Amino acid sequence: MNAPLHLAATLSDGHVTAVHAENSRPLAAQLLIGKTVDEAARLAPVVFSLCGVAQGVAVKAAADVAGGGSFVMTAEIERALSLEAIKLHLWRLMLDWPVLFGRQPERTRFAFVLKRLDQVTDARSAYEAGGEVLDLVARELLAGFMNSLREPRNLTEFADACRRSGSIGDALARLIEAGASDPLADPVPLLAPLPASVFAEALPGGWPDAAYCRAPHLSGDVYETGPLARHVNNPLVARLVVQRHRIAARLFARVVEMSDCASRLRHPLPDDMPALVDVAPLSGGALARIETARGVLLHALRLDGDTVADYAIIAPTEWNFRPGGVFEQEGAGWAASDVAYAEWRLRALALALDPCVLYDVSVAEGAVADA
Repeated sequence: MNAPLHLAATLSDGHVTAVHAENSRPLAAQLLIGKTVDEAARLAPVVFSLCGVAQGVAVKAAADVAGGGSFVMTAEIERALSLEAIKLHLWRLMLDWPVLFGRQPERTRFAFVLKRLDQVTDARSAYEAGGEVLDLVARELLAGFMNSLREPRNLTEFADACRRSGSIGDALARLIEAGASDPLADPVPLLAPLPASVFAEALPGGWPDAAYCRAPHLSGDVYETGPLARHVNNPLVARLVVQRHRIAARLFARVVEMSDCASRLRHPLPDDMPALVDVAPLSGGALARIETARGVLLHALRLDGDTVADYAIIAPTEWNFRPGGVFEQEGAGWAASDVAYAEWRLRALALALDPCVLYDVSVAEGAVADA
């Protein structure tokens, strides 16, 4: 098994069963123990490069409070986190989702937008880049909705509006037309943005041990984190959720979040949007919470002077792909005509939940797949 995250299932009598997510990613937070705070802040973005800005901010924020001080969120930090989230969303939207539907990835367009975002150096350039991202969403990602005088009345009109919105719209339309994707009568609850104090108070034993980091929960309950959890109240996202199209809803929520991130570039620290970062005291240390592109990221830190004495990280992937988590639950219990379709749909679900590690998908017919 080459990928750290292996997703296996069984196709038996025309139904997908025995879905299993095996996450062998090492708990790399241990690499930060024994380092100074500055060393840890430099090392974390290297070890966790996909969301390096968020990881570095989390180290410093937790250390500020663990050391007896306070964390102050600034416009510069908000812009840096928003830029990182936009880039990660565009990566999925322009490179990965088209491939799932047999289309060519939009590499040239992605490189152009990425270059523009990398030119942001101050408040003025951030404001301008935010406007360009909003234009991108309106012109290329949600054009079919922006050009209509009313919301779609049914899923057929919803799919038609999507198809007038470029490659991502085409993906959304095809997901909708493939049929409802949520087999659960009682879906995994969504983890709405919560302050760090809620997580700190709910930690078993007051500290996230290795078992908790592998399979996080909130007071014993399993949750889904990510863009869908943050934007489920958007009317169009909610329409898809009600119609049991949760895979499409997650993709649509990612586009909605792009607009939010662009707004934060233009007007950081808004009063009418949830804070991206906060920190709570923890037994002998502090817990930092950051809302990232993939979901909530938690960093728990204890200090011995200026040296990291203990460290734990709970990443979004561990929420969504934990044993008994949303991937395992939502991935099972639905009909599939053959192995190829079962694999495609599981890949769509995995991509919608967006793990931050390489993953593979396998489906065995008639017997439980070996993990």
